[in-house]
Amino acid sequence: MLKIISDLNRLFSLSIKISLVFIISIGTHSLADDLMSVTPEEAGYDSAKLSSVSDGFEALYEDGLIPNYIIAVAKEGKVFYSASNGNARVETDNPVDLNTLYPLASMTKPFVSTAIMRLIEDGQLKLDSQLSEFLPQFSDMFVAPGGSLEQLEESNRPITILDLMTHTSGLTYGEYVTGVGDVAKLYDEFNIIDRCISREENMDILSQIPLVAQPGTEWNYSVGTDVLGAVIEIVTGMTMGDYLDEILFTPLNMTGAGFTMSEENLTSNWAMIYGLPGANNPAIGQVEGSEIYWKIAEVDGNENAERPSFMQCPRGLVHGDERYQFDSGGGGINGSGQDYLKFMSMIMNGGEFQGQRIISEESVAFMLSEQVDVAYPAQFGNNIFGAGFGINLQLDNPSEVDFYRWGGAYNTGFWMDPADNSVGVILSSHWPGRYNRGNAIEQMLDDARIEK
Repeated sequence: MLKIISDLNRLFSLSIKISLVFIISIGTHSLADDLMSVTPEEAGYDSAKLSSVSDGFEALYEDGLIPNYIIAVAKEGKVFYSASNGNARVETDNPVDLNTLYPLASMTKPFVSTAIMRLIEDGQLKLDSQLSEFLPQFSDMFVAPGGSLEQLEESNRPITILDLMTHTSGLTYGEYVTGVGDVAKLYDEFNIIDRCISREENMDILSQIPLVAQPGTEWNYSVGTDVLGAVIEIVTGMTMGDYLDEILFTPLNMTGAGFTMSEENLTSNWAMIYGLPGANNPAIGQVEGSEIYWKIAEVDGNENAERPSFMQCPRGLVHGDERYQFDSGGGGINGSGQDYLKFMSMIMNGGEFQGQRIISEESVAFMLSEQVDVAYPAQFGNNIFGAGFGINLQLDNPSEVDFYRWGGAYNTGFWMDPADNSVGVILSSHWPGRYNRGNAIEQMLDDARIEK
């Protein structure tokens, strides 16, 4: 009998929790600052079909595998679905919401690509500008085909801005991301890119490591966007963070987005990074006030945590912190769900949002179109890449775009659907990003769209 009562209490508690998630999802109140919300039906979606969108993340959360999650979807700058659970820090009572700041990792890249297009529009840069015009150390590069140092050859042409935007420069990443071979090992050994050293030092080290392919011949996910950030700083005479703030964050009222943050945000409004338990950082386990047994471990802020080299100097993000010296365009920004919804709404509205023109419609169309003819990695399937965004093609008709997307290493991701210009974001704070359900959730949104 006691077991039955216990089970009933557990089910009752779970039903209340699910109901609260559902209520949050379809409410009509203002969610965050100037992003208003509407019902799913007002946006053209079936609320009943949307009720299960968060189930996958909710199960991961209840099983203690992720510390928190946020899912939010908007159309025409109005949120019509939002669900969340968890706290910014597991041991606190500080629920995450659309204003919580998350480490966005590679979701930084589209911001930088947008800034490049703005400079091109302003006549300060060209797509065929050679990298060596701004960073002479990249003038004479060697190539290690496939990342193997056994056979080196000279680069047969200069790296261009377009190469960097489309990940066809010949640069790569370390093994902790997607890099392979001897070159990737060198990236890891020299901690490329290192936020704790200057732009000049970062670029000098990178320029001495061979490329993994001739420029323009292969698609290799890379630190090329970090290099674009260095170019932006040289062209503008500003830090990349300041330039992005001037042309993007301030005009769109993206109040949480930035490479640095205040001490107050760092301690109270930032989603701490958690990860897989290791020898030096055991699982958190049970904490007071929570029924969940946490199978995750602290990563950020834990001196004994086992972390990849790119997470060193991890939270040197407070203004005045002398450790933090380089704005990593490939993955250094923190931001909120609200911030990213605004950015995507601008892109889907042809470069303008709430009366603020950021880039031209032509620039947006360029970024959302394939600009190179190269072979993609096998894991791409039938998908392609534009100039800053991944492009998922329709499975039954590869000539048509399904949605645009990208993600970040800490279990974050986004999508933009041209079918009705809706945009969606998912956020958590777990390294590695093994629970990204963006594609599945986007399909659930497709299925919930009311046909007209």
